[in-house]
Amino acid sequence: MWGLLIIALAVAFAVAMAMAPTVTPQGFPRPLTTGERFVVGWIVTLSSGLAAFSYWMLLGRDVFRYQYYPVRFNRKTRRVHVFTGGRRGALSAPWDEVRFIIGSGAPVGAGDRDATYDLRGHLMQGDQVIHTFAVGSDSGANPGPTLAHWEMIRRYMDGGMEALPFPPLQLYTSTTPSLRNAIIIHVSSAGTGLGLLALPITLPWAMFRYLSMKLCRHPSWPRAVEDDCAGGAEAGSLKEPVVYGRVGDGRCGETMLAYWTQATRDAMALNETLRTRMKGNGGH
Repeated sequence: MWGLLIIALAVAFAVAMAMAPTVTPQGFPRPLTTGERFVVGWIVTLSSGLAAFSYWMLLGRDVFRYQYYPVRFNRKTRRVHVFTGGRRGALSAPWDEVRFIIGSGAPVGAGDRDATYDLRGHLMQGDQVIHTFAVGSDSGANPGPTLAHWEMIRRYMDGGMEALPFPPLQLYTSTTPSLRNAIIIHVSSAGTGLGLLALPITLPWAMFRYLSMKLCRHPSWPRAVEDDCAGGAEAGSLKEPVVYGRVGDGRCGETMLAYWTQATRDAMALNETLRTRMKGNGGH
């Protein structure tokens, strides 16, 4: 959103400065002098550089890439597959050789309280990290839910679906790149009671999310990964909904939401303990 705005302003400024000297105050066209050509050329060059820099730093990070970068945990072959796109397509490693951490990041100059936390995996070559990937979304300012996320994956890889201590579990995250999902994700991000008040900000945000998703490609796994996962999904595997946040109606849905609320509360109770341990362990 910011990238398009800056690029549009840079282009508009360059066009205006290029056209202004060619017209007299009376509205008649006139040729440019040598000095004016030099000034106009310099301004157009600077504006083009600003537009290119904005594309590289802002717009180009979101468009003409991939809609998402999935991670596959194959319990049967005990391998982890990380989608990277590009020429490599994906990276794979044995489950026991991937090192997982609670990663944290904060804006430059911000304190620890402004950090957000996410689950990250390190692909290793001896003692050297050769690739780092994130698993799922971040958990905001709470490291506890990230630890719970890791524990769910660990239990699944070690014991399968039956090792997960959930009631009838359902997925609520949807990767379908629809306008409806974009609006749900961003309009609801304002929080309870603020949806209408924040609509002038969240609605354009949702539109640009939808646009960027449509300009990106759907990830396609390399044949080697598909062959490794050729056995298919095991019994009890879950399907994501088409609409973000939609869980089943009735008792099953109510049980799932009640469990989710309590599990999130329990996980967040570990926040301070985890922050203290991470601070003494180099931040991870």
